[in-house]
Parts: sequence; structure tokens; C-alpha cells
Amino acid sequence: MILILSKTINQVKIKQMMPLNSLKSRITLLFILLLIAVQAVSFIATHSSNERLENQQLKSQLTQAETLLKNEIKKSNYYLTAFAVTVAKDYGLKQMLGEDTRSLLVALNNHRQRIDADISFAFNQQRVVIGELLVKEPNEKNKKITMGEQINTEFSHPQWLTNEPVSVYYQLNESVYQLVIAPINSGDMVVGHIAFGYLINDRLARTISDSTDFSVGFGLSGNSTWHWLALHDTEAETTNSSIEQTDFSPLLSNISQTYMFANHPLGTVDGLKLSATTFQLRSNLTAAIKKDGSQILLLISITMLLSLLGAYIIAISLTAPLRQLVLFSSNIAKGDYHSKITVGSTEELNKLALQFEKMQQAIKDREDAITKQAYQDSLTQLPNRNQFHRDMMDIGHPFLLCQLSIRRLANINDTLGHDVGDQVILEVTKRLKTLEIPLYQVSGNVLLLRWDNETNIKLCVNQINSVIEPIFSYQNIALHLQINIGLTESEGSPQADQLLKEVDSAMQISKRKNLLYQLYNRQIDFNTLDRLQLINRLKSAIENDEFTLHYQPKLNLKTSTVEGVEALVRWEHPVNGLIHPDTFIHIAEQTGQMNALSLWGIDKAIEQYFIWQAKGIKLQIAVNISPQNLLNENFCNLLINKLCGSEKLHQAITLEITEDAFLDHSSKAAENITLLRNKGIYLSIDDYGTGYSTLAQLRNLPVEELKIDRCFIQNLTQHGVDQLIVSSTIKLAHRLNLTVVAEGVEDQQTQEWLIEQGCEKAQGYFISRPLSARDFDSWLTKSSYSCNYITS
Repeated sequence: MILILSKTINQVKIKQMMPLNSLKSRITLLFILLLIAVQAVSFIATHSSNERLENQQLKSQLTQAETLLKNEIKKSNYYLTAFAVTVAKDYGLKQMLGEDTRSLLVALNNHRQRIDADISFAFNQQRVVIGELLVKEPNEKNKKITMGEQINTEFSHPQWLTNEPVSVYYQLNESVYQLVIAPINSGDMVVGHIAFGYLINDRLARTISDSTDFSVGFGLSGNSTWHWLALHDTEAETTNSSIEQTDFSPLLSNISQTYMFANHPLGTVDGLKLSATTFQLRSNLTAAIKKDGSQILLLISITMLLSLLGAYIIAISLTAPLRQLVLFSSNIAKGDYHSKITVGSTEELNKLALQFEKMQQAIKDREDAITKQAYQDSLTQLPNRNQFHRDMMDIGHPFLLCQLSIRRLANINDTLGHDVGDQVILEVTKRLKTLEIPLYQVSGNVLLLRWDNETNIKLCVNQINSVIEPIFSYQNIALHLQINIGLTESEGSPQADQLLKEVDSAMQISKRKNLLYQLYNRQIDFNTLDRLQLINRLKSAIENDEFTLHYQPKLNLKTSTVEGVEALVRWEHPVNGLIHPDTFIHIAEQTGQMNALSLWGIDKAIEQYFIWQAKGIKLQIAVNISPQNLLNENFCNLLINKLCGSEKLHQAITLEITEDAFLDHSSKAAENITLLRNKGIYLSIDDYGTGYSTLAQLRNLPVEELKIDRCFIQNLTQHGVDQLIVSSTIKLAHRLNLTVVAEGVEDQQTQEWLIEQGCEKAQGYFISRPLSARDFDSWLTKSSYSCNYITS
């Protein structure tokens, strides 16, 4: 380097003797001085950067190795736990617990082979070892399976045999195992335990070491001593001799000067600490970095020398090509990415020109990527809202715009996870693409379709629904996909923002009213104002008792007896008249008035129950409550106080809850549902089939009744698929000891079909529409159906 600087200074002195009045001489001299300064700064910065990089890479490599080690151990533990819990549920294994030892060991070995476990146990209810299998020489291909010596003896660690899966490290003789113990349940009783484990040995150490390029070992420490259980030292010649050959011990005081290492505590084994250690010689980790530093220094020196030698020649031809480069850069700045540059035959300038062209292409590629992100959805790769605005600028013909939203996608995300929700969106997108019309995704679960030169709304809606309607099966989960559609018509020369506003307003109406589709009209905008007025008035309406209950009879299909009614709330608005719940229930949920409204409905139902009781009429009253109510513990306590007192109203009042409230068993709602049922309150699953639950998910829930939603009943006699769904639901519900109620019965033929299928109860307009209490009394008197009366 000193020699190069000396030559450079001599060259500078020679050039100082040249006349400086020419541009060529000044460029040459300036080029040389700048080059010296830049290279000096570059060398200093590079040297400093290499030192920092060395420390950062050492820490990064160690952290990465430690992370891989932890993940490998966690993965092994998770795999063992999942397998042990699954085996514990095996009915055949439960039967084997009472069989002879040989049969049990055969079954135990079959399960062990599935995950290639090195040790397995079976324990009976008295915590006695009734089965033990050990793998001898687990590192060999031909493994030998032997019976353990603890069979028919009490397990040495009974505290591990609990009601939940337990992950421990277990020492047997000179070996330590990663062991998972899972309880075997028969009903609510633990009848035994099953355990599987992997030996912490050289094979495990080598597996982790191969994925990290670090030496990996497992050891026990205590009283300032360290004992290796297993080790793979990358510096040793073979795995079998690693323990004898290694010079590394994490307890040595000065070991960090020679090695980079990290200890990951795993637990304790018979009073000794079990740790996993990753380590590597510092010299191995820094060798590549130092080599890179030397190469960089050499490259800087060579570059500087060649640059100084060619500086004078470059200065001669630099002026003209510089103007070309400036012009080229200016074109790039203006967004012209197709221009070409010619700078003569000079190799260096041609290289520079080539780099400018590469820079031009890189900028273009980045702009294309940014544009793609701006005009395309990242999940579905569909054109987005921005692209929709673009396309609207070029359309001059009439079209029909549809906006659809996937119903209950938020419930799927909450119960099954966002990954499943994304798959639902992708499946809906895939199905809609088969229509071969322009398709856009304007937000997470909202899609736009454009039907050019089309005015037949029902035809468009039917085509959309026909591709969405088939069941979507994902990971053994059958999802009934449903959508809400908003539509608006454009005569051409559209305003994109106005269209989006119109179609979104229509879609929101279809969602609130639970409709398949809604065509936009100007009245919707007025309804939006009405909705705002309803929001402002709802709280005072509850306080002023502006609500009333209508009652729809529930008919026992076997006896043709009206055994109960469903209480349906109506709002007697002083201006707008009678308002149905589809209009205001969503408002109550969004404004936090649902608890007050539900409690009002229960109080009114109780009041009506006593009125009918005084008349000698015996009717069960079903009241709808919102899943939102079940999140409030005070609400549930108020229900218990109202219904479970001395008057035993819980025998007369049924609570109907939509199926979505039952899906997340770990939620507060599920806890409160169980609390209500334990108090004797009768619970019914309402609108079954409109959500994403299955009977299998509901089999353990504390309910007595299942109501099949009207969407499966109304056209039952015309659709064979609906008949199959309803028939299967009735049979499965009966197997789960659930009473079945069919909603939406609208003709005699449907009622007779339900009777043939063994459905217990029905309600619908064929029997009676919802009636006020006075009209219901009159209907009951004139009806051909019988009723239960209180006998003295």
C-alpha cells in the first residue's frame, strides 16, 4: 500500500509540471486527488466495517444456531406430545390396559414404531408400570427392542402422572430421555397413562449440528462439574469419539476467548441441570470474514492502481460521454425507460453506460412492482379498487356492477384461523373467475363483478350464487359458503366513487336484512338517514317501552299440539310504525344496547307466561338472546336470578342462541352457556346451518334442542339437496339426543315430509305467522290444533 501511495505522489508531481490551463490536465489532476481521497476513506471505512461485521456475524451465527437448537427441541417435544395425546385416545389401547402384558407390549410397540420412539411406557390407574419397551443401540439401523426392568413396579416419579400431558426429562441408568406422558381417559376418569420418548444421544446432537454448522451437545452440570450425555463436535473426526476428543466445556472460565457458545437450559434430571449447548471455534467463524477483508483490501489496491494509470487517458475522452450520461439520466428522471446510450468504444465508459442501462431497468422493474402492488391485491392477485377506478375511465357502455361479501368470514377467522379464512377468499375468487367477467377485490372479503351490457339482474345473481353455493371442503371441514350481494346499474360514463358508494350501500342492506341480493335505489340513501335516526332513538325506545313481543306457535308434529311459542320482538315506532328486528338488532349490537333489549324481552315473556297461566294455558316460551349477551357475566347472573327462583321459570322459558356462540369452546360465551345449563335453563341452537359449525362440534355442548334454519326448509320439496341435508341433520341430532325444530314450514307437503323424517316440532307461516298476544289468543281458540291446559 505504501509503495502504491509513493508512486501516486510521484505521478502527481509529474502532472503538476504539466500546464493546468487545459480541461484535460485539470480533470486528470482532480481525478487523481479525488481518487486518492476516496480510496483512503474507503479503506478506513471498510476496515472499520469489517471489524463491526465480524462481531455482528459472530453474534448472528450464534443466535441462529441457538434458535435452531431451541426450535428442534420444541418440535420434538410438540411431536411427542401430539402423538402421546392421540395414542391415549385410542380405544383399542384402552382395552389393552386390562389384557395380558404380552398383548399390551405388542400394541405399545406398534405405536412406538410409528414415531420411532426410543422408550415407551404404559401405566395403570395405580401408577404401576404395566408396559415398558427400550430400544437398544438406537444409533444403529437394526434396532433391538427389549422389555424394561420396571414392569409390575410402581413408577419412580408418580408426580408426573397427572390429568394433563406432561413433558419431562427422564434418566434411566446412564441415559436421559425426552419423555412425554399423557393421561388415558375413560369418560371423566383417568384409567392410566401412556408415555413415549426419544433418547438424548449422539444421533440427536448430530441432527441438530448438521442444520446449524455448530457443534451441539447435551450435558448435566452440578457442583461445578460437567458431564456430557451426547455430543457432536464438528472438529472431531467421528461422532462416536466426539466426547473424548473435544476440548470444550461450558464451565471453563476462559473458554469464551476460544469458543463462541450458548447454553439452553432444558430442565433438571435427578438434581442435576440438563442443558443443550451449541459452540464453535472463534477462528472458524471469523476465518471467512478475515479472508473477505484481505480480498477487499487487495481489490481496493488493484482498483486504485489501475484507476491512476488510466486517469489521463480517461480524461481525454470523458467530456463528450459525460454529456451523454447526463442526458440519459435526465431521460430516466422523466420516466423514459426505453432510451439507449452510446459513449464510443471506450471499455470503461461502455461499462458505465451498461450500468446506467441496468440501473434504468432496475428502476423500471421496481416501478412495475410498485404499480402492481398499487393496482393488484396481494392475496388473490385480482385487480383492486385503484384498478377499478382506472378501468372506469375507458368504459362508455352500460353495465351492471355487483359487490359481494362473504358471510361470516370473521367467524371463520376467529374460530378456524385466518389461514382458513384466506383459503375461503381464494376459493370464492376461483369460482367467480369461471364466470369470465371483470372481477376486482376492493377489500379483504369484498369483491366486485362487472356485467357489461347486461340488465337481467336475477340471471346475474343466479349465476353468481350457482358457482358459490357448492360445499367447500378444507382440511376435513365442510363450509357452506354464503354471500350477500349489492347491485347497481350504470348507463355508461360512470363515476367510480359514486358507483362504489351505491353498490356498497345496497350490499349493506342485503347483509342487514339477510338477503341474497339488493339492488340500489335512491331510497336506500334515505334509509341510511333513517338508520341513523334509529341509532339515536334506540336507547330511549327501550326505556319508554316502545317494543312489543309477537308470538309464533311451535307445533308438536306427532300430536298436532301447540306446546310452545317463539317470542319475536317488534319496535312500535311512533313515526315509522311497526319495525321488524332485522332493522334494529344490528343497531342494538353495535351500540351496546343488546343486554338491555334482551332483558326487556325476557321480562315481557315472563309477564305473558303468567297471563297465559292465569287463563289455564300451558305454553313454553322461547326467547332469542344474542351471542354478545353471553360475553357479559352480569347478564347471565341476572338471567339465573330471574329464571331459577322459587317460581321455577326456567322450566317455562327457553333461550334460543345462534350456533356461532357455540363454536369457540374456550371463550367466555361457552363458559356462560355451561353455567346457564347447569342451573337448569333450557337452551336451543337457533338458525342451525347458516354458520360454519358442524354437529360434531356441538356434540359436547349443553343444549337440548336444535332448530334447522328456514333456508333449508322453505324450498324443501323442490330441492333434493335440501332434503338430504335436513334428513341427515335430523338423524344425527337424534343420535345426540337433541330435539329438532324445523323453521319456515310454509305448506302441507313440507310438514308431512318432516313428520315422515321424525322431526319433533315445526313452526312457520303454514301453521301461523307471528301474532300479538291478543291475536294469538284468538288464533288459539279458532285453531284446529290442540293446546296443553293446566289441570287442577
